[in-house]
Amino acid sequence: MVREFEKLVEFIELSNLYQDLAEETLESINFDSSPADNHKQILFFIYLENSLDSLAQNTYQIFEKELDPIDNFNFKFKWIKLSEIKVIKNIIKSELMIDGLIPIIEDSKEKIFSISDANLISTNKSNNLKKFLLILNKYKSFKELLRKTLYEC
Repeated sequence: MVREFEKLVEFIELSNLYQDLAEETLESINFDSSPADNHKQILFFIYLENSLDSLAQNTYQIFEKELDPIDNFNFKFKWIKLSEIKVIKNIIKSELMIDGLIPIIEDSKEKIFSISDANLISTNKSNNLKKFLLILNKYKSFKELLRKTLYEC
């Protein structure tokens, strides 16, 4: 006998849960470049990406008749696919541009894994609390604007 998968939590609730976990993790990050601290930074981004993924799934449920399924994509490509929806296209496209949320997340993750060379002059700033707060605030603004557009307009 095959039992169907029972949905226990709505995607929007998952999005909020992962956002809360990201905020809690951010409070414990010291930005001291220790392995433990780097793990916390990675965990912060995992939670944030899962929140973005769940938010994308929630948004997809509203427009699922207009799009092909997006279940097999990662969070970034889900948002790229959702940017085809005319109603929310501009909101999403701005977060996919070079100074948008998703490229900032990717850049910050890359800095965690990169080995800095002391012999090179670099213009890229390392990850710090200010940057992580900027990312979190940018995410909250994006989420709020998207929700207002979807549910109030």
